Amino acid sequence: MSRSLRRRPAARPSIKALSSYNRWSPLANLAEEEDQSDRLSSLPDGVLLDIVDRLDIADAARTRTLARRWKQIPTMLSRIFITVGSLDNEHKRELTCDDVARANATVLGATRSVLESRTTSLCTINLLCLQFFLGDGTVSIGQIVANTMVTEKVGSAELTLFTMKDTDRCTNDDVLTYGKQFKSFLDACPNAFSGLARLKLENFRLGESPGFPEIFSICKRLEFLRLFNCDMGMLSLLEVSHPLLRELEIVRCYFERVDLKWLPKLTVLTFSLWVSEHDPLSLDYVPLLQTLSITHMARLRHKVLKLSEFLGKATISHLNLNFLCEKIWVKPEEPNQLWQVFHKLRHVTLTHISEECDLNWTMFILQGAPSLQELCIKVCGTIYVK
Repeated sequence: MSRSLRRRPAARPSIKALSSYNRWSPLANLAEEEDQSDRLSSLPDGVLLDIVDRLDIADAARTRTLARRWKQIPTMLSRIFITVGSLDNEHKRELTCDDVARANATVLGATRSVLESRTTSLCTINLLCLQFFLGDGTVSIGQIVANTMVTEKVGSAELTLFTMKDTDRCTNDDVLTYGKQFKSFLDACPNAFSGLARLKLENFRLGESPGFPEIFSICKRLEFLRLFNCDMGMLSLLEVSHPLLRELEIVRCYFERVDLKWLPKLTVLTFSLWVSEHDPLSLDYVPLLQTLSITHMARLRHKVLKLSEFLGKATISHLNLNFLCEKIWVKPEEPNQLWQVFHKLRHVTLTHISEECDLNWTMFILQGAPSLQELCIKVCGTIYVK
């Protein structure tokens, strides 16, 4: 399966066009005689950087061969996106080892060309975004990134790791294999993680010791974390403590319970699709939590949640509950029970409520949230706004 590197949609002059311009410039012969430069190369650094910034990362790296003047331009980029490109048929992903090796080899080539060549650059990398696969080539890419984190000024770094198969195709053996691959990567390249501000992980199972706490301790600058189909074993316990984490997404993970022990900066929490038959989430110290989004397809075995207990001491302003057209999994409560968690509540969205459900149960939110400004209710196929 072919993979292409891409950065973002933009008008992209091609390398061929730039080379053609250089070759047919009216002043080309004169420039070559004087200092081997050309009219395009004589533009200010800021203009050249803007041109190169509109190219995908592979073409940006190739501009170094256009002329001597261009050699250092890619090393001056402040925003670097190195990715495997668009994943065709994302929901049906089932790559081979060769597919992963080819995709990561392309990423490795771009990483070497753009990052290793910055050894003499004094320019800060404001944003470094990388996406690649767990598998062949992962450690090689990680070592270059780790060296960059140590030797360069990196403002914000983001890493997304893909697995060979998508979630629906992963077997128990697959998630164990991906977990071992991730652990090997983390052990080999801890410095690649130490400077990350954003981390997105999917489809792997770590051992209970040291597990995710090791990730939290290594990723000291982490502000955003997304775990999709990740755990430390079926019905394991996840405890999260981090001084800087601002946004946390836990989706389709097989934890018995997630304890948010100490997250003084957390403002946004997304929690979806749990398996526990008890309270799946515990909010201990989250004083700045503002937005809570919960999605679940409840079965008869799942506990009906009391939001006054579920939210603990959190005082949120935005609440989004998605019932996926199945049974209601929150229990109506009296206003005095909800005041602690609802007195700052401004916006509530209740989505995908089964058509068979009576909406009278939603009145407890209107009665328990004195500062409510908007209540949006979406019954499967219908939307009500109050």
